[in-house]
Amino acid sequence: MKRIIYSILTAISLIAGTSTAALAQNTETLFPYPTPPEELSNLYQRCNYLVDHFWDKCNLTTAFLSKQRLNNAFGDWVGFMPYATADTVHMAIDKLVEKVKKSGPNTLTLARMAESWLWSDTAEIRSEELYLPFAKAAANHKKISGADRARFSAHIKQIENSSVGSQLPSLKLTAPDGTKSLLSDYDCTNLVIFFNDPDCTDCNMARVRLSANHNAKRLIEAGKLTILSIYPGNPDDTLWLAAATEYPDNWIVVAAPDADEFFDLRETPAIYLANNRTIKVKNLPVDNLLDALGVMGSKMK
Repeated sequence: MKRIIYSILTAISLIAGTSTAALAQNTETLFPYPTPPEELSNLYQRCNYLVDHFWDKCNLTTAFLSKQRLNNAFGDWVGFMPYATADTVHMAIDKLVEKVKKSGPNTLTLARMAESWLWSDTAEIRSEELYLPFAKAAANHKKISGADRARFSAHIKQIENSSVGSQLPSLKLTAPDGTKSLLSDYDCTNLVIFFNDPDCTDCNMARVRLSANHNAKRLIEAGKLTILSIYPGNPDDTLWLAAATEYPDNWIVVAAPDADEFFDLRETPAIYLANNRTIKVKNLPVDNLLDALGVMGSKMK
């Protein structure tokens, strides 16, 4: 939170024309931060400059010897990214990754910092898109241990299979009666993918609300909506088999023990909306889903 507050204050100072170098000096940073030229007048221009030139005065040869201070600087850099344009941010990330690519340990350190700031449960700015280049650099580096590479590869697999715009993966599904299918088989218009664990209180509450929703029932009856309830566990789990008998008859109910290989299920319930095998929305709150179903239902009148 301190980093977010710092970046917000810095963004305000950029508008006012205050020197970021002066701000950096007051926070005992590892190296002097850049100061945007005065002719860059608006927030995006100034933050673009700051993100792009952030590491110019950093001696990367010695910086990795002070990992905690380097991590703090990395957090400050990430904190400015929401105020910069996407192309600038991506170019700046690629430039930093390129500078350290010859060193396995340094590439691993960068990836771990990126994981902490952009991917972990405690990340202050959660962004799969920004984390991905660092994860790929570590996963593909031959001078990084197999265990570390495998962990980052697992993150990449989750991100690339469950990001908005991704095609539905070939996740193996098993119905309570043993029938097999693949998630990629469901070429539906308006497919709700609801990762639903009967041992999860929030999942059960979301399930009750969704199953009782009038618009959902109407849309399913009209062939305009398919609800796929996926239990991310073993299909022979007796708790799930018992719970599945109480799920709506017009839902497709399956289990997928490998679900967490393809989807980030750290937060439950996890709800995705897909259309014609393509993910359109991810991590959709149940309130937002019900609102969307209301809009879809109103169009049927």
